[in-house]
Amino acid sequence: MSHTPNYDAKVQAILDAAAPGERTCALTGEKWMMTDEEIGWYKKFNVPPSSRSPMTRWWVMSSFFLAEQWWWNKHAETGKPLLTFIHPATGLRVLPDKEWYEKDFIEKGRDVDATQPFFPQLRELQLTVPLLSEKNIKEPENSIARFSFGDVNSYFVMGCRSRDSLFSDWVLDEENTSEAWNGTSINRCYNVADSFRLFDCKFVRASLDCLSSTFLFDCRNCEFCFGASNKRNKKYLWWNEQLTKEEWEKRRAEVDFSSREVLQKYGEQFHTMIREQSIWPENFNDQAEGSTGEYLNKVTRVKNGFTCANGVQDCFWVSYATENARDSAFCAGLFTSQDCYGSTNPAQCSEMLFTYNCQTSQNLEYCIQCMGSENCFGCVGLNRKKFCIFNKQYSEQEYWQRVDELKCHMLDRGEYGEFFPVSMSPAYFPDSGAVIYHGAPPDLGRTKLGALDFEPEAEGAMGPDLSGATNMKRLSDIPDRLDDFDEAAWLGVPIYDASMRRRFAFIAPEIQFYKTHRLAPPARHFVGRIHDLIRESNMGRFESTHCAKCSTEITVAFNHIHTVRTVYCKACYLQYLEKNG
Repeated sequence: MSHTPNYDAKVQAILDAAAPGERTCALTGEKWMMTDEEIGWYKKFNVPPSSRSPMTRWWVMSSFFLAEQWWWNKHAETGKPLLTFIHPATGLRVLPDKEWYEKDFIEKGRDVDATQPFFPQLRELQLTVPLLSEKNIKEPENSIARFSFGDVNSYFVMGCRSRDSLFSDWVLDEENTSEAWNGTSINRCYNVADSFRLFDCKFVRASLDCLSSTFLFDCRNCEFCFGASNKRNKKYLWWNEQLTKEEWEKRRAEVDFSSREVLQKYGEQFHTMIREQSIWPENFNDQAEGSTGEYLNKVTRVKNGFTCANGVQDCFWVSYATENARDSAFCAGLFTSQDCYGSTNPAQCSEMLFTYNCQTSQNLEYCIQCMGSENCFGCVGLNRKKFCIFNKQYSEQEYWQRVDELKCHMLDRGEYGEFFPVSMSPAYFPDSGAVIYHGAPPDLGRTKLGALDFEPEAEGAMGPDLSGATNMKRLSDIPDRLDDFDEAAWLGVPIYDASMRRRFAFIAPEIQFYKTHRLAPPARHFVGRIHDLIRESNMGRFESTHCAKCSTEITVAFNHIHTVRTVYCKACYLQYLEKNG
């Protein structure tokens, strides 16, 4: 029996009339082909076809990804400064995790007028309910960490399980490492991305099981290599030239990474090698049966997926899905969840429509950061609740009557079936997942998506120390050589990075890392360095091209940095590796 008969009748008429064909995105003007398969997902979830292209939907949903954001906000009750990932200029406030979970925001409940626009009313409720300031899975120790899986003595790490590490994003089992993105089992490394099981490596991309190597791209089981690409089981390579052990060690001893000028010179040579000599596969998928997309590992029947792994199956246009997520469509972030649509970061959830950061819940619609709840609509911050609308409690019968009315009015206004407006995002759009992970142009949020427009340093986001600093140093003031870098003169000193439009300072563990590994102090804000690292990876944004070897048409993921590259289809790539790897 239907709980919302009036809505069901309205949307059924829309779905019956839906036909495949070319569509134009209402927000960006992008054209796309709406297929029978896409329409089938609308029918499965009983929602109207979206007026937005699939890529635009990913951009809108992932604009709520906090990516590598670090800002000072204020305790929602005391006003005490809190380091978090939520920019104060969004209007959103925060509470420490422990305090948040002790609260029950049912007292924020209010009436909603179904005849008036829905999202402005929800925005008013959103501004009254604080968000989690850390959102840690496991409490970190002596660390500056968010989304932590149990970090120890680590600083400015997100989504990590690390020890004695710095400036990393989505890395598990990391130790004594700085500047790492997307990997596991990374030890004594620096500036590595999309790599797994590395030891004593620097400047490594898309490689596995390597040690004591530098400047690697797409290498496996290599050691004592300096400048290598598309290689397997190699030793003592120097820019892909085979050397003897003695000659390699002699050359390596002459390279001094304690000079930033030297580092930059070799970094440019590394990029030249990737651009002019390296072969890219059409994708980096592995064990992706019946699937299309990028960075798919151990998945089944995932169409247009990005960074999905570990049992994800039967999904359509989902990114960052993992741990047996299934039967879902148009989601950004999907963790151990099923039957979800148009949602960002549902975790251990089912039957979720248009939700953000909800956990262990089911049958929620247009809810934000609700936990252990079911059958709620337009709620923010609820714990273990049922039959609530705008955080107000109703009987089961009245709940469904009101939801039916709400959905009918929203459908008539063209609101129902679309995600929250980008203006409700807790992120600074140019640093959000839309830009950093999905390749959206940074100004798109302001020009077409309706993101809030503010400066990075607005409303004291740099914190009480840096915000009031005067006589800041410039990037050009930072010494080129480590031996000329006086810790006493630079520790905690404010430096302005004009390209990032924000200030930063060196911290003691960071300086110690550079000394231990004999690395020149970088002249760039640490957030910018992580962004640069991520941009060297492929992004969740697809485009058509042709295999440079056989001319077969293939679909590849966009790369922000390596816009010029040689890409082979999988068959030609494997043949190339067999001959040259």
